[in-house]
Amino acid sequence: MAGITYKEYNEKYRLPEQARDEQLIMQHKHHVLCYEPGKGKSYPAIHCMIEINKLKHGNAKVLIMSDATCIREMWRAEIMPQGILPKETYMVTDRTAIGTVKEALVNTKWDLIICDECQSLRSGVTRAKSKYAKLVYALTKRTEYVIGMTGTIAGNNNIEPFCVLHNLNVAGMGQIKCNIFKAAYCESELQYGPFGAFEKPVRLNQRGEELMAKAYQEGCSFWEYDDNDEMPPMEVKIETFKIPVTEHYKDALEGILKCDEHESTVLKAIALQKAQQALNGFLYYDEDSMRHTFELPDFVNPKIQFVVDECKKGNRIIAYRFQEDAYFISKALDRAGISHCDSIGTFKDQLSRGHHCVLVLQCSKGKSANLQECQEIIYYTADFSFIAYKQFIHRCWRRGQSQPCKVTFLVNDPGDKYKVEYKIWESLRKKQSIHETLMSIKGG
Repeated sequence: MAGITYKEYNEKYRLPEQARDEQLIMQHKHHVLCYEPGKGKSYPAIHCMIEINKLKHGNAKVLIMSDATCIREMWRAEIMPQGILPKETYMVTDRTAIGTVKEALVNTKWDLIICDECQSLRSGVTRAKSKYAKLVYALTKRTEYVIGMTGTIAGNNNIEPFCVLHNLNVAGMGQIKCNIFKAAYCESELQYGPFGAFEKPVRLNQRGEELMAKAYQEGCSFWEYDDNDEMPPMEVKIETFKIPVTEHYKDALEGILKCDEHESTVLKAIALQKAQQALNGFLYYDEDSMRHTFELPDFVNPKIQFVVDECKKGNRIIAYRFQEDAYFISKALDRAGISHCDSIGTFKDQLSRGHHCVLVLQCSKGKSANLQECQEIIYYTADFSFIAYKQFIHRCWRRGQSQPCKVTFLVNDPGDKYKVEYKIWESLRKKQSIHETLMSIKGG
């Protein structure tokens, strides 16, 4: 809810759905707000935090956990200055939580844990449980009140939401061990890795769907966009550029072709990254335990001129995957005399002053900020993460946006049948349908 203070929310802007979910949080004690980005899940959580602090006579110990961007851009920049947080409120990032402060977190009796961007807790069934997920599970298991917040609980499949609820100990899901859930509630397919064949869970079976439907009802609130939001049009398009096939691309492609069904997903992902890099004029390689960059000689990336031409027209956000992409983009913008930055805070400040500016941001870092001042995003390069994509585009296209928005995916096409960059885009669109199905069914 960009631009609205908690006082304004409390006195004028609380909607019936938010008031309902405040009651559900206090009733369930462990609850997840699964609102679409921009629908305003922060203040219902904060309202309950204030109420819990009253119940604890002003002495509630509150822990706010999220990624560094969310803590910095939302909690510290927008919420803390309002002076509404309980006196014993502590904030920790997902990375620092598993570091030197872990012992202090474990040894403290928390009254409330707020886990923002809790889609990061999706591990445990389809992949090994992360250190962060293990810590959150241990902490929330013995904490009276737990609030999860996410706009993207469904990512690659319909299994991952269980992991989020399990690791937050919501709706009794924390009592089901991940290996038991995998065996009893999932369908698996035979896959191959470097150590031979293995069964990998790929989707919920009927029992799993029934279990999760019950868990959603008991511990989650879904709220999708509706007519009342008056969302402006959002255009998502692909801009394709024909480029020649280079020898370096062929070599990278050989890595993909050698990854048959017996290769691990990690090896396939590495091979695809190499091919995508070659399509954009460079290759990373390791030497003496250091990463180096090899720039393809005489390679002219048509994406660069497109980016420059578009950025001359107005404010833009450029999303990229590899750090070398940022180097090429920034260098071209400098040559064209176009002001740019890599900080969300700086970008917002420049726009508030009426200055022309371009934000060049890694696609994995587009979370939590409200950037309705900008309406156009260009994906110079993308990865396969639907959650990162979903979070990124909703920095601009969110409730409160009044202008039409546009997302443009840039695809270099050497004319072969493999369509490496196009398939990344295609993968994101398929995952989008999983998310939309969940939101429409549970939010209806």
